[in-house]
Amino acid sequence: MYEKLLLESGKFFIGRRSGIGAKVVDDTEDFTIPVSLPPTEEGKATIISITAPATFTSGVPFTIKPKIRNDGGDDKLYLRIIDKDTNTELKHGYITLAAGKEYVPTWSITLTQTTDFHGELEAGHVE
Repeated sequence: MYEKLLLESGKFFIGRRSGIGAKVVDDTEDFTIPVSLPPTEEGKATIISITAPATFTSGVPFTIKPKIRNDGGDDKLYLRIIDKDTNTELKHGYITLAAGKEYVPTWSITLTQTTDFHGELEAGHVE
């Protein structure tokens, strides 16, 4: 809004604004919007194969090569061999594997038993 003033030396125009640019805060309220991130997929160890001899000789080392693949997200996986007759862990290992990657450790095992070996290979992700 402009007002017209008549002064002795001539006409001058003076501009005046009201209510624009000035504010009075009557109330405020905080708010939160939670972030939504895509879920992080855990690793999923899948046993692909086990390479082992058909027989072993008591007291003589032999080699076992388990092969695992990570069928989940990038993660730290574990692998272990258990003697099922004694419930004893014979070997174990950890590896950080990217999704879709494989791991094949070479493990040397010496058994002193004189009976058949009943083993179990266990693989999973570390929590």
